[in-house]
Amino acid sequence: MPLVSIIVVNYDGKEQTIACLQSLAVAKLSVPYEVIVVDNHSSDDSVASLRAMFPSARLLPQQENLGFGKANNLGAASANGEYLFFVNNDTLFTRDIVTPLCNFLSAHPEAGAAAPMLLNADGTFQLSYGKYPSILNELRTIRDTAMLKQIPTDLVPRMVEWVSFAAVMIPRSRFAQLHGFDEAFFMYFEDVDFCHRLHDAGCAAYYCGEHSIIHIGGASWSGKSSSPVKVEYRRSQMLYYRRHRSAAELLALRCYLTAKFVLMLFRIGRARRPAAMEILSLVWNRHARRT
Repeated sequence: MPLVSIIVVNYDGKEQTIACLQSLAVAKLSVPYEVIVVDNHSSDDSVASLRAMFPSARLLPQQENLGFGKANNLGAASANGEYLFFVNNDTLFTRDIVTPLCNFLSAHPEAGAAAPMLLNADGTFQLSYGKYPSILNELRTIRDTAMLKQIPTDLVPRMVEWVSFAAVMIPRSRFAQLHGFDEAFFMYFEDVDFCHRLHDAGCAAYYCGEHSIIHIGGASWSGKSSSPVKVEYRRSQMLYYRRHRSAAELLALRCYLTAKFVLMLFRIGRARRPAAMEILSLVWNRHARRT
């Protein structure tokens, strides 16, 4: 029986997923594990290529793009491991970080999630944890992302409010207790939402900076228009604020986004205006759910 189920969601990211799984094999994990790949109806021959190259991986092809959370929930539902290690397909293992994360969670029953440090492709630091999103905290995150490039020297595991789920390990029992990811989040903010619910359940998310993994970022959308991505980001942001922030903060966000995108309409080209108009529409839509 595997101790860890490594779950990867793929959407038109064949080359990135292949590189991720190859790096995992080279890392030579010292714990028994299984690999589950959920394919979100890719059009780049991902399924055939992954089947041929990684016959031991369990491949779950879907008939539509289910989004990040729902696809990962499907992967978790078929998992046999005691721990679930969710990794983006644009991550690269440089060493075995799975074993120490298992050991950490085993030694800290109060921990509901453990995430490693994320590094950019050039080895620089990638901010991947922080305080729950709010207008002020999001501005601080933008500032810190721009400023922080050097790897911090303080690498002692510590509790944080949220960690990025580009790479995160969660006990399967805890994941089931929280009923997995909220599938209303198609992509973006599902990690902060999960960490918020984790805290409400009396658990904590831990950032384990002594262990690291490379995260390329945005691989599933490379070569595609950024407009749908921006719309999905704002849709999920609005949903998160409705679920977890006050009415006053939600109103402040709506006013900020309205001013931002109204001004943008006068500065961007005609091709980008439909996305800006869609964002303005969903900002004041009471539900703003994906159709």
